Amino acid sequence: MICPSCGHDNLEGNDRCDNCLAPFRDLDVPRVDTAAGLARSVMEDDLRRLQQEETLFVSPDTAAIDVVRRMKTAHAGCVLVVDTTDNKLKGIFTEHDVLTRMTGDHAGVSDLPVKDLMSPNPETLRETDSIAAALNKMSLGRYRHLPVIKHDGNYFVTSIKSVLQYIAREDW
Repeated sequence: MICPSCGHDNLEGNDRCDNCLAPFRDLDVPRVDTAAGLARSVMEDDLRRLQQEETLFVSPDTAAIDVVRRMKTAHAGCVLVVDTTDNKLKGIFTEHDVLTRMTGDHAGVSDLPVKDLMSPNPETLRETDSIAAALNKMSLGRYRHLPVIKHDGNYFVTSIKSVLQYIAREDW
């Protein structure tokens, strides 16, 4: 590997240049100042640029079956479970939770409150986080929906669908 700092020819796999000790570990990490097109936009644009879907909110004590009905009616893939006393996010209940926690051996749990079936303390993003940060969290956590905290303390949900629509609407 040729060192970009001093031009020394190093053995492949070195973490630092043998000549000037410049680090090589960040050479393959994308940077906004060198990126163009889609890569640059994904790193620069924040989550406010994504099309926001309707976000459903329920309290922790809402019956799971009622939550599922609301999701179906609204064609929503998830709901945010928020404590109405302090407006704090307690969890997220997704279509994946419906499939894994309310069917098969778990049938009959539909009368339980959603707090017993939700995914508690979900990872969140801020609305000023980049689209790249959302893609990274979604990929690592295998999430399709992520709660986003607005500057005023309220929430909305971003989804992989919103990210794909963002990517598809531009001519990169």
